[in-house]
Amino acid sequence: MIRLGEWVDIVSLHNQGLSIKAIARRTGVSRNTVRAALRRDGPPERAPQSRPPSKLEPFKDYLVARLTEFPEMSAAALLDEVVALGYTGAVSILKDFTRPYRVRRREPVVRFETAPGLQAQVDFADLGRHEIAGKETDLFLFVMVLGFSRAMYVEAITDCRSETFLACHVSAFRAFGGMPREVLYDNAKVVALVHTRTVVTFNAALLDFAGRFGFRPRLCRPYRAKTKGKVERAIRYVKDRCLTGRTFTDIDDMNAQIALWVETKANARVHATTDERPIDRLAREGLVPFREAMPWITPTPPISSDAPRFRFLTAPVVEIRSLSVYEEVCR
Repeated sequence: MIRLGEWVDIVSLHNQGLSIKAIARRTGVSRNTVRAALRRDGPPERAPQSRPPSKLEPFKDYLVARLTEFPEMSAAALLDEVVALGYTGAVSILKDFTRPYRVRRREPVVRFETAPGLQAQVDFADLGRHEIAGKETDLFLFVMVLGFSRAMYVEAITDCRSETFLACHVSAFRAFGGMPREVLYDNAKVVALVHTRTVVTFNAALLDFAGRFGFRPRLCRPYRAKTKGKVERAIRYVKDRCLTGRTFTDIDDMNAQIALWVETKANARVHATTDERPIDRLAREGLVPFREAMPWITPTPPISSDAPRFRFLTAPVVEIRSLSVYEEVCR
């Protein structure tokens, strides 16, 4: 079958007065082909090109369904899911297809790096009210991130009391195998009762806890919560990659899934900023040795809820600083 380009050349040469023999010699096609081209009423129709189906085709309905229910899922999270289902294509194809369905939020990021073992950042995330074991329950997320390694500890909790807040610290220190020299917070009441540009009054329970464990509590400047950007980004990462799209049977199941995800995904991935795995950098954090936590802390039965409570038996052998150190404002 004659191609469109050949037909154009043949007709053009014929209009210039060349013979069929000359056109055939000039174009390199047979005389019969030249005759057939000149007998046509118009240009040859371009045959439709058959393309192999996209590798994403079998997964498109699944992706649309996921994004209909969870429109804030990122392309990276969706890629993890369809790869587990057998997808072998590139993320760029997935991004192009899902772009109209996804809701994306982008904010400017300012990074502050800290030395090994120096700082952890802590924050709460309010996950709203959910029915757990047949009861409407407030749900929160406690997240601690080590500034140097980006290793994180995550725990779902049902209240923000001091006992729960400090118990989460103990669990995080135990998971990390040690303690940073300072912990950066925002202005939650479990941290600071008063915090202005000139005055800070820390929560007494936190001061007692920090003094016993030998770390310095620090506060973001008022109205500057983004100073603790590492934990803010970590919370978004946890919500996107761990919580969105998952289902849980109860709070214990939720924390079990979170702990497995932190161990196998969050702390085992190559971090985009450091280009290293958090678990590898954790070995270089140089944290203050935690020693054995259990002799210092004994769980006691809760009074009015299922939140963890504890009491100190004896103070651990760590540096205890004067309160004046804790009353400095992070400037």
